Amino acid sequence: MNNISFIGMAGCGKSTLGKAFSEKHNLNFVDTDNLIESEYNMTLEHVKKKFGYKFVRSAEEKAILGLDKTSQIISTGGSAVYSSISMNHLMSFSKVIYIDTPLDVVIERIGVGQERGLAVPEGMTIAEVFEERRPLYEKFSQGSIDGSKAIDDLIILIENIINE
Repeated sequence: MNNISFIGMAGCGKSTLGKAFSEKHNLNFVDTDNLIESEYNMTLEHVKKKFGYKFVRSAEEKAILGLDKTSQIISTGGSAVYSSISMNHLMSFSKVIYIDTPLDVVIERIGVGQERGLAVPEGMTIAEVFEERRPLYEKFSQGSIDGSKAIDDLIILIENIINE
């Protein structure tokens, strides 16, 4: 089984799918958002409010660069793609899969505010973040799945991608 890193917008399903896939295949699961929250003993939103969005991106890069092939299933934060160093590191030992979830589904899941610790400047809308990040997700993706599908269907799609 190859290592897998999930990229995509907040609310696209990276953590949910990562946990489900790792449980089904008895693999190690790491969520980089959780690593940051544990290190600073606060939510991502609090980290962002206290230190700023650029700090969150830097913390995410540090968390990703600390991972290796023992991290079999990885859910990255939505802003991981702003760091080509992070993405190249992930691609060195894992297959990077973009969970391409339609904007309306993302908004339905997370709302229109920025209470999720989105590592973007204040005042930026979810739609603006979505449009800014989409080309980066596509650039670093080594496979793509539709995040609006059911988890069981997505697990099968991932199995197909990694077995190609």
